[in-house]
Amino acid sequence: MKKPDFGLSFWSLYTLGFTVALPTFLYYNEGWGEPQESAGIAFLYLGLGALSWLVAIGLYSRFFIKVVFTDKLRLERTAREGTTIMAKIIRKVQTGVIRDAVTLELRLAFSNLAGTHVELAYELNDARPFEKRFEEGNTIEMSAGINGREALFVPKSLDVSRNKGMVLLYSVIFLLLLAAAIVYPIISYRLESQGSGWRFLRLSHPWISVPLINIGVGIFIMLLMGFIGKASGAPEQPLHMVMYGIKTTATVLNFKQTGTYINEQPQVQFDIEYTDPQNNRRKAVYKKIVSLLEIHKLDCGPKEIMFLPDKPERIVFYEDLTL
Repeated sequence: MKKPDFGLSFWSLYTLGFTVALPTFLYYNEGWGEPQESAGIAFLYLGLGALSWLVAIGLYSRFFIKVVFTDKLRLERTAREGTTIMAKIIRKVQTGVIRDAVTLELRLAFSNLAGTHVELAYELNDARPFEKRFEEGNTIEMSAGINGREALFVPKSLDVSRNKGMVLLYSVIFLLLLAAAIVYPIISYRLESQGSGWRFLRLSHPWISVPLINIGVGIFIMLLMGFIGKASGAPEQPLHMVMYGIKTTATVLNFKQTGTYINEQPQVQFDIEYTDPQNNRRKAVYKKIVSLLEIHKLDCGPKEIMFLPDKPERIVFYEDLTL
């Protein structure tokens, strides 16, 4: 049985231990302390807490709607209305089983919308393996939908179903957030105010500190993931490169380590020169994370790349092309 979300779930719970449990424990372990002398500061904290919870619930609501409703509709619309791409399966590997479906890693070969022959890995869950739709040598209809930042590449025969267990979990989390935002301050008021109104509030109170910390951690993780994505050399819109990119043989003029490391693996900068279909010589810089075990294999010379005709400075090594 494949458990693809175990690592994510573990680190999510681990992070919540520091962003929820630890601030709460520290606050109540120190005792409630004396009420604030200034009612103005107390109401400032009250407004800050209310605002932080509104932001937290708003962000989670957006995530909830996207995961439960929007994603399913987008996938179905792309399968139904997207641009049809005929792809040939040149390799198939079964990597796991999820309930009644098998997880397959396919190697697809097709001509993209620019007429370039492309091969790339594609993973999917096959709920009807007995039909043998995804055997090596078979040709399948894929559907590509590119609308701004929304880019999807799915089989035309896509069948999307909601995971009822996950929907229930997300719903429970939403109710817990509402309870924490509304019920928790009422209980705290009754237990901690000691007749002083809202002056018991302080910045370290969990009703204020927990949402602020989690919003800050969320922003930090988003920035960190964006930095890692850029450092690794992944294109901003990989499907855009897959669908519209042109393959050519470039020349690696020079390469050097930039001094940036991700998981102790160095980032390498490559100086690239290539000729586009209009015989214009182009120069570009490409950065990617390279394993320490692969550093000694790097050299200058010919290298297959993909580039976008409308943005020739945006390139990716063909071997790194992925969705």
